[in-house]
Amino acid sequence: MGQKRRSAFLRENFSKLFADSGCIEIITQREFDLDVFTDEIEFKDYNKQAVAEGFEGIMIKDPNGKWEGKRSVAWLKQKPFIEVSLAVIETEEGTGRNVGKMGALVCEGTEDGKLIRVNVGSGFTDKDRDEFWQCKVDGQVIEVRADAVTQNQDGTYSLRFPRFMRFRGFKAGEKI
Repeated sequence: MGQKRRSAFLRENFSKLFADSGCIEIITQREFDLDVFTDEIEFKDYNKQAVAEGFEGIMIKDPNGKWEGKRSVAWLKQKPFIEVSLAVIETEEGTGRNVGKMGALVCEGTEDGKLIRVNVGSGFTDKDRDEFWQCKVDGQVIEVRADAVTQNQDGTYSLRFPRFMRFRGFKAGEKI
């Protein structure tokens, strides 16, 4: 059964299937033709609206695609990301298989008036981890890609799912 038929079935039988759950709801679905410019713009706006309402992003589904109990091209997750430039203030040693190598770069910087402090531990190759541990990169500015700026309980700011992208310059503190 394709996605359109599954969705119709759920809408028609929702109260019978999930009447007492209280935690399941059917959210608005939209169909877009991304080969049409106006639909592409509406698609982007729809994704922004979903994020503003507290969702991570949206799921893109082939209207005729069959459900599979694994990753497939019939369902794709579309979520926005941000990129920020932060200074490396410390290099932390790794744990487990990364003992004796860099585990994370502790980074800090200001974005939209918010002081962000975050450990960036993904986006590195094993070669990067060896090199950055031997030749400390403290003081360098790096680009970090993340899902969002988040506020911690103590009022400080961090990033959700930070990933190392690249260095911004060639000398400590240099920005290009």
